Amino acid sequence: MKIYIKSISKLLLVLTASLVLTNCSDDFLDQDKLGQETSDVYFNSQDKAVSSLTAAYSDIKDYRFGWFFWAFGETMSDNAIYSGSDGDNAGFEPLKTFNGTADMFQVRYKWDLCYRGINKSSQAIVGIEGMADELFESVAFKNRLISEAKVLRAFYHFELVRAFGRIPILDHLIKTAGEKIGQSETADVYAFIISELEAAEPNLPVKSAYSASDLGRVTKGFAQGFLAKVNLYAENFADAKIWAKKVMDSNEYQLDPDYAHVFSFDGENGIESLFEIDFIESLTEAGATTNNGNFQTLFQIPRNITYGYGINQPTQDLADAYDAAGDVIRKAATLLTTDEVYANEISQGVWDWYNLQTDSQVANDSLDQWKAKLTFNRTGYYQQKIYVGPADRSPEIRNNANNTRIMRYAEVLLTYSEACYRTTDEGNARIALNLVRDRAGLTALTTSGTALLDAIYAERRLELAGENDRYHELLRTNRANILPFYSEAHKYWPVPQAEIDRTTGEIEQNPGY
Repeated sequence: MKIYIKSISKLLLVLTASLVLTNCSDDFLDQDKLGQETSDVYFNSQDKAVSSLTAAYSDIKDYRFGWFFWAFGETMSDNAIYSGSDGDNAGFEPLKTFNGTADMFQVRYKWDLCYRGINKSSQAIVGIEGMADELFESVAFKNRLISEAKVLRAFYHFELVRAFGRIPILDHLIKTAGEKIGQSETADVYAFIISELEAAEPNLPVKSAYSASDLGRVTKGFAQGFLAKVNLYAENFADAKIWAKKVMDSNEYQLDPDYAHVFSFDGENGIESLFEIDFIESLTEAGATTNNGNFQTLFQIPRNITYGYGINQPTQDLADAYDAAGDVIRKAATLLTTDEVYANEISQGVWDWYNLQTDSQVANDSLDQWKAKLTFNRTGYYQQKIYVGPADRSPEIRNNANNTRIMRYAEVLLTYSEACYRTTDEGNARIALNLVRDRAGLTALTTSGTALLDAIYAERRLELAGENDRYHELLRTNRANILPFYSEAHKYWPVPQAEIDRTTGEIEQNPGY
């Protein structure tokens, strides 16, 4: 997507809905805009079909979408805190302490952006399905585009159900403002996601069949890995095992021998990658919502000595977990210490950048004086996996070109390991687990029973820390009570109040709010 997403701001987006459910009776909302193509006439060429699909991908690049990945997935867990300025920290505190409210903009962002992505995906599906086969280079290509959109629609639903629990399922395109859809039970949402992915998987190419310019698109391997993950959440353990094994048997993926390399620029879309959000450095498209770079880098790199905000800071608890396991390799690749920040910034020329921006004489400061510029450092750690050193940083602060990793082969192995354990196949559970441990330089485990399950859980934390799943994993495995402020009544986030107000009872607030 580095190639085809970069022109997204210039695309004609037809019938894009910001919200999914409304109860507005204004007739003008249902009328076609003069001078703009409607969906009935828009889908008349292969290029427009591709553009519509590109629009469905676009919301995963929105800075707010990336923000709630880590804000909810990491900083609500024991892996990280929501740091940044005192105002940043205090603004997130109600969610961190499980006292969030239905009018918080944070939960509204997640709801709105996911449903916007769902409607764009549905628009692509309906529009492309209605096109004549002759308009495409092949029927297989047409089916591939539809299948990519189905996986995206499933992905957006997955993000919603993990956050809100009961949600409305949108399996079609919303065309009118007055359509009313109620919430479905979480089991039904997972069943829908699985059906979407199973329908899409046969029509998707394997990763090696894509050209370099198409890396970042949905592949067969990601659909299979995603099916394994969703079935794990749905407690369909036998199916999770089957789908994970399909990825393992495909010979499309392997563990990168160098764990740190996975998260480098050189490691993007590498041998371990099933799916990444691809970003580019674009100096001409640099607005908060139109940039093509990774805004999350700006959010998370250290504050004030660079142009970062320093918000998502790993905890000492996570550092201690690495130390307890003797896990030196993954700790170094996951946690960036304060001293490493100083060393990196000095050695890579932050002096020149800082002087240019501030006209200060920071290069003449003592190290202690310079260290004092690092403000709101609440834990002493930063996210190494997303850190970009001065030599590689974009001069446009929102547009760093580092990708966000969504699914890696190591996660598939750990999903397979847990699914094997859950289906009384401890031998294969240990084999898959020890493959991941071996890459990290750890000894093979021979444990069994609940000790083996605990080892699998621990391995998921150490392997995937900083990759935005920890809170959801604690919920899935009924271990969220280890969090100091956890509230079972508030384990799901409140439905945005504005969404409830727009309906006539179809959408209900989650219990406890």
